[in-house]
Parts: sequence; C-alpha cells; structure tokens
Amino acid sequence: MPAYTFFYFLLGLVGAAETGVLAYLVNKFENQGYPAGRGDNGTSNQMRVLIILLLFVASWTTLFALAFVCFLSRGSFAFLAGLGASLLWLVVTIILWAVSTTLFHRIRPGGECRGEATISICRQLETVEALGWTAVGLAALCMIAALFAWNSRRTYTGVSPYLLI
Repeated sequence: MPAYTFFYFLLGLVGAAETGVLAYLVNKFENQGYPAGRGDNGTSNQMRVLIILLLFVASWTTLFALAFVCFLSRGSFAFLAGLGASLLWLVVTIILWAVSTTLFHRIRPGGECRGEATISICRQLETVEALGWTAVGLAALCMIAALFAWNSRRTYTGVSPYLLI
C-alpha cells in the first residue's frame, strides 16, 4: 500500500468534517435565512450559493478520497486507483477547493470573531473557511506524495515512466 494513502485518508476526514459543518449550516440557514456577505456585492443569495458549492466540494472530496483509500488498500479497481486517475482527481479537487474557498473568504462576514460566543455563526463560518484551506493544503501534499511515490517506483523498477501511466 502506498504511503500517500494516509494523505487520502486525512483528506477524506477533513472533507467529512466540512460536510458535517456545512450540512448543519445549510439546515440552520434554510430555516432562519442566510446572512448577508461582506462588501457591496455580499448578498444573502451569494452566501447561499457559496455554502452549497462548498458542501458539494466537501461531499466530492469525502466520497472520492475514501474510495481511493478503499481501492488502494484492497488493490481492486487498479485502473481507478492508478497514478493518472489519482493525479487528475487531485488537480480537479485542488482547483475546486481553491476557487470555492477563495470566493468564500472574500464574502464571509464576521472578520476575526473577537468578542463572539464560542459557538456562534461567525466562528462556524470561520471554521468552514479554515477547513477549506486545510483541504487545499492536504490535497497538494497528497499530490506531491503521489508524484514522489511514482518517481521512486520508476527508479526502483527501472521501467520506462511512460508505461506506468
């Protein structure tokens, strides 16, 4: 089992945590109304769209990261757990997380949440953003680890790198 499987597992856990927080916020905001975002263009509808986008990305990450862990640990569906599919999925995941978290950062109300209660909307939205940036970093680390594993396998086996993709 490759060493970067651990990064996939961590990425799946971060995605699951993000999914849980966002599902709670969607349920709460659907009943009480979405907060308006920061700035001139920050409407409650934009906040709603971004939270649902982040919920999709978190669900995508959880599903595929944990599926990769299962595929890699069992050795089944090797073509789905191969390096090409893995890198493609990681690139798409990094792009989705980076774009959605950057947009959320630009519109998230609340600033630093000083003086807020420990459990407040401001801190929950800050947690959503923090988990988003964590997922970006873990996906990038996972991609680097996968490339190192590919390179070490290539030099160890002596096989042409073009045959491994």
